[in-house]
Parts: sequence; structure tokens; C-alpha cells
Amino acid sequence: MTAASVRSTVLRRLRQRLGPRLDRLAKTVGNPTTQVYPSEYVGTVGRPIAELEAALSKGGFAWDPVSAYHYTPAGSSADGSWVYRSGPFGDRQLHVVLFAPDADRTDVYAHDEFNWLRHPVEHAREEDIRREQGSAEARRWLDARGIEYERDSRARRRLKHAIERVRARVGDRVGERRESTE
Repeated sequence: MTAASVRSTVLRRLRQRLGPRLDRLAKTVGNPTTQVYPSEYVGTVGRPIAELEAALSKGGFAWDPVSAYHYTPAGSSADGSWVYRSGPFGDRQLHVVLFAPDADRTDVYAHDEFNWLRHPVEHAREEDIRREQGSAEARRWLDARGIEYERDSRARRRLKHAIERVRARVGDRVGERRESTE
């Protein structure tokens, strides 16, 4: 296990413990986003989430401890939340939300929003969220680092995931049959 994956696991556990409390606090001021939108979809990276989180950290992103729990339209809950700012109190931030549908693939969503450190009330009220601008900026960031991703529609992604699950089951059954005949 690498240092980056250990750090990623520790951060995720910390977020799971602190997240609900921070979210309740944020909801007293506004209505934090709890669902990502199709316009925020950046792409699907063919890497484990820990590897992508390590690249985000190395590229200047910081783990976002106050992010509300995000959900995809299909109901999957977020596995990671990262922000990039020009400085700690920059006006805006690029917020990247990660979902790991399986161990070797990470769905990436992003939006541009007010920096919660500088504008906590505006951030909590979800003022001026720029969904398309944020997803385009995240794609440029991935492209600049040579991180490949696919941009399929939600329906196509769901179909691909279902086909992969069926193939894995069939492969497992074939392997079991081979073992039983040997």
C-alpha cells in the first residue's frame, strides 16, 4: 500500500465521520448541493480512485472537508471531494467530486463555485455555481497531465458497467468449471 493510498483512505474515513456534522452545520446557513448534475460530468478515468486522488493532490488540489455528500442521479454516493483554488482565499474554487463504480474506474464530476473559505454564506447558498465551466476546466486539467478519460453518456456508461459485470460473472463461472474438471 502506497503513502498516497493510505492518506486517501484516512481522509475518506475522516470525511465519513466529520462530514455529517459539517453538512448539518452548512444546512443551517443554506442548502448545500447533494446531487451532481449531468452537465458536471467530466469523464470516467480508468484508474483506481486512490491513484487519481494522488494525482489531484500532486497537482495542487486539496481534500475538501466541508463538502456536502454528493450523489449521482443513479444514487451512488461520492467517494472523494477535492478543490483547487488560486490561493487559500481566492474568490472561486474548482470543486471535483469522485465516484468509484469499481476498483479500477473513477467517475469525475466538477463545477466552479465560490470558495467556501472566503465566501462561506454564498457557498452554502449555492450562489453562482458554474457547472459547465467547472467540468470543462477539469477536463483541461486532466488533458494537461495526460490523464486519459472517457466521456460516454450516462445511459452508455450504465450499459458498459452492466456488460462488464456480466462478463466478470461469466469469467468466474468458467474458472470454477475448469477447477472442478481438473
